[in-house]
Amino acid sequence: MVERYTAVCCQANDTAISHRSEIKEANLERALGLIDYAALVIGFPDFAPTRLVVFHEVFMQGWPGNTAPYSTIYEKIAKDVAIQIPGDETDLLAEKAKTYNLYIAGTAFEVIPEISSDFPFNCAFIIDPRGEVIFKYHKLNPYLVRYGREVASPHDVFDRYMEVMDGKYGRKKDDIVSCFFPVVETDIGKLGYIICNDGFYMESSRVLALQGCEVMLRSSGDIEPEGGPPMEQWEIGNRAHAQFNLMYVVACASGYHFAPGFPLQLSRGHSMIIDYHGALLCHADYGGETVTFAVIDIESLRKRRTDRRINWITQLRTEVYRKMYEKPIYPKNLFLERPLTSLAGTERMDAQPVERFIKEGIWISPSV
Repeated sequence: MVERYTAVCCQANDTAISHRSEIKEANLERALGLIDYAALVIGFPDFAPTRLVVFHEVFMQGWPGNTAPYSTIYEKIAKDVAIQIPGDETDLLAEKAKTYNLYIAGTAFEVIPEISSDFPFNCAFIIDPRGEVIFKYHKLNPYLVRYGREVASPHDVFDRYMEVMDGKYGRKKDDIVSCFFPVVETDIGKLGYIICNDGFYMESSRVLALQGCEVMLRSSGDIEPEGGPPMEQWEIGNRAHAQFNLMYVVACASGYHFAPGFPLQLSRGHSMIIDYHGALLCHADYGGETVTFAVIDIESLRKRRTDRRINWITQLRTEVYRKMYEKPIYPKNLFLERPLTSLAGTERMDAQPVERFIKEGIWISPSV
């Protein structure tokens, strides 16, 4: 049985660093202080103690504002900004996890030397109450429009990623689905993770739900205008993922960004926690730094999932849907045999089969 507990979103401010040596002073010390606050002030010790603390996307490093001394932003991050997980930075978070009996989650730019030291990934990690990194997920869908050159996708190096990550950090052995979208079973429920732009793909949460995920974490640096009115894509997506998959969603957005070339309120904030019916349990309806929280009741979710009425997961007609994906859409292994280049963002966008969709009559070409 899983006792009720409190989940916390730490919507922290962050400062863009130019070198990993700046992480602790620029961002991590503040994050550690917010964990103290979450553990000591937030929650209900006798009813639903704080057990899960989630930070926003790249909360320790921020979004680098320049590439110097390199020609591209991905080189800058890989060489100067990215860390390895576990490492010195996550060790400091681990001490807090052990002290307060917490699961601590967030994302960071990471280099995986076994794959390449020349480009980074955006890594979501979960540290358990023993201080161990038990889970790592790497962002599958980088945001190509504006920042597509910051990180590689595991899909860009599909074959190599499978070799290196198979069976590690929550992944099942010899399981492609689990390798790219792991789910880890813990004493606070089955946890899965997506990062920011992953949330604009319905498959991201469904692949977690079909592995039993009960609490989906989503860390974001979501930017305007998509996050705010009239679009409200951040909230719409989070609530849809929760409702369609009968899962909790703990979605942490960022506070203010302090970085050259970026507006202070690059992100609208709006961290939120949503229940398995798609209802908002908490919502920090503003930007800037704050901490918000809600109670998670895993046993209630499990009971709801066994109710056959309005149960979307167990009514999936998979034989029909499977046909949609027989023909690949976006090419895998795009950078397996060649390095990312200064035009990596353009190359990735050009790889989208827009012309094929029009040629095959799936889409109709615009008249103007």
